[in-house]
Amino acid sequence: MSTLKVYSTSVTGSREIKSQQSEVTRILDGKNIKYELVDISQDNTLREEMRAKAGNPKAIPPQIVNGDHYCGDYELFVEAVEQNTLQEFLKLA
Repeated sequence: MSTLKVYSTSVTGSREIKSQQSEVTRILDGKNIKYELVDISQDNTLREEMRAKAGNPKAIPPQIVNGDHYCGDYELFVEAVEQNTLQEFLKLA
């Protein structure tokens, strides 16, 4: 089974990014969905990996990936939660 990864950063001055990251992890934890938190601030190659998977050279965290499948960013995540399609969004269904 592939691993769900949430790309995030522990080093940001952006309140918006911090709040988006914690909302994503809070929702996943609340639904007992296992995921791996990948801190892109630890290594530039991780940031490049996140951006490559997102297909966007300017992508910022949080970005969500399941194995080799890009799921989406924060806005798409919230939309999936609101529409009750989170399992499909995360490619778990």
